[in-house]
Amino acid sequence: MKANEITSFDKELNKFLQPKCLIPGGLGLWETYFRKICTAWGRIDSEIRPQHIIFSADNGCNMEGYVGYNYEVTQKQSRNMLLGRSSATQFCNFNNIPYEVVDVGIASDDGIGVDRKVAKGTKNILNHPAMSEDEFNSAFQAGYERVEHYVKQGINLFSFGEMGLGNTTTSACVLSALTGADPTETVGPGSWPNKPDLMKRKIDFVRAVLDKHKTSIVSDSEVERVRKIVAHVGGFDIAAILGAMLACVEFKKPFVIDGFITAVSAACAVHMNDRVKDYALPSHNSREKGTELALAEVDITQDMVPIQAHMSMGEGTGAILMVQMLKTTQHMFVNVGTFADLMKL
Repeated sequence: MKANEITSFDKELNKFLQPKCLIPGGLGLWETYFRKICTAWGRIDSEIRPQHIIFSADNGCNMEGYVGYNYEVTQKQSRNMLLGRSSATQFCNFNNIPYEVVDVGIASDDGIGVDRKVAKGTKNILNHPAMSEDEFNSAFQAGYERVEHYVKQGINLFSFGEMGLGNTTTSACVLSALTGADPTETVGPGSWPNKPDLMKRKIDFVRAVLDKHKTSIVSDSEVERVRKIVAHVGGFDIAAILGAMLACVEFKKPFVIDGFITAVSAACAVHMNDRVKDYALPSHNSREKGTELALAEVDITQDMVPIQAHMSMGEGTGAILMVQMLKTTQHMFVNVGTFADLMKL
């Protein structure tokens, strides 16, 4: 949308909102995000039609025992989500938000959910690039195409989640490589107990990974630099979410960021296309240490994050709660009475 079109639509939004029975600014962030969603669409829709997508993949560093727990948990929890028995899918079911699980790299012989398996997990980033260029492209395209698929069905708001043990480690690697931040600023406990000795081990791992790949993740092109970073030290889930977010921009559909992994994906997406900032909506402030830094790359400050619940569950749990609040807000703004109607009572 061009600058003059944005100005024109802002006037249309103001004209729509001004007669409503509202205290100016009384709904705070909810008015801000109502405006942002409508501006992304370029119109005022009567309702939000959401789709939640969970990308599942295993990480080589976890499968080889360097970080996290038994990697088989990824496939078991992914199957659990298909049965609707996880936290995120219970949130979806209760709030009538459709969801799907997309297998982009689970270490299983069969595809779980929507089968877009690139490989049975990435390689161990301590010794090798996580994925080849072709594998990055396949994961990226899987995310892009899932959004495209649902856009054709009339979906107008997306939210993203992920599943894959070890992905807070890969996300810390990606964020440090992207921003130059020291691993002490990007590494959090993930699924580990928050103990100093374990954190030191994880920080040392991330630092060793960055040193291993430092000459391979540089480029004069920022787009190419991001692709190299994710391919060398990231995961299939990050690559897929990155593709999905950039598809949202192309199709003019806003999307909700969940926690640390999706925030890192959004930070990568902004470095590839600055317009991501116009479509990205925060949900919650994950307790993972690097979340604030990742959101800052998308120009999202902590006072813009509605849910402060110290969550770190993953799967999109915080994003789903945000979607339900956005649905409620959208319904209210579209259907609330006007001040003129109030004065006739």
